[in-house]
Amino acid sequence: MKCKAYPCVVVIIAFVAIFLPKISAFAASEDVVAVAASMHECALELAAAFEEADFGEAPQLVSGASGKLAAQITSGAPFCLFLSASPEWTEKLKKDGLLYDIAPMAKAPAVAWWPKDEAISLEALRGEKVRIAIADPAAAPFGKAAGEYLVSIGLYDTLMKEGRLIVMSSVEQAILAATSGGADVAIVSLSLAIKASKGSHAKLPIVPLENSGGLVKSRATENITEFWRYIRSDAAASIWEKWGFEPVRSN
Repeated sequence: MKCKAYPCVVVIIAFVAIFLPKISAFAASEDVVAVAASMHECALELAAAFEEADFGEAPQLVSGASGKLAAQITSGAPFCLFLSASPEWTEKLKKDGLLYDIAPMAKAPAVAWWPKDEAISLEALRGEKVRIAIADPAAAPFGKAAGEYLVSIGLYDTLMKEGRLIVMSSVEQAILAATSGGADVAIVSLSLAIKASKGSHAKLPIVPLENSGGLVKSRATENITEFWRYIRSDAAASIWEKWGFEPVRSN
């Protein structure tokens, strides 16, 4: 079922990530990777493993919603590589002439997560007072997928009407909302449920999101090109799998 346009009246509760200071701090570094929040922890481990194996130097990472990172690349942010939670944003930047060597990296399931130790059922989403946190559908692929799923099961309009849909800036902020009591359940990536190391989750019956990446024109260095090759290789597969992804191997 195709998701309807998201109303402008959605109240986005802002634990707003301020990216510009981070970008300025990294301006002197050649190798900076823009990485979707859903794969942040995985990317940190991939960067460390890349350096430990003497393939090159670990790049700096800046994380956030894929759409916001794409906008920053369009505005000239000093990123060398873009790791997006979906092909939507890498293809857009490729069309705009900003990315090249576009390729899939891994598939990522979406889950409903709550901080309770007892098992969660997707039926819990239908609770009369349950507040559900999602990432901003306009900027975050997992937020878009979450919204479309809620529409497909007939919950979206009710949640909106009753003020029980809590829209955050990214999936990291969505799970933080559920952890801190600002929401009861968060719909996020499996990787973030694994990172939480507590609570329980249930996979959504939707097609896993295809993570996609690409090198930024005029900024990609030899080191970052090697890193991009490494994270799509068999050598990196076990790290992707550890964080709940299904890696797509290029060699």
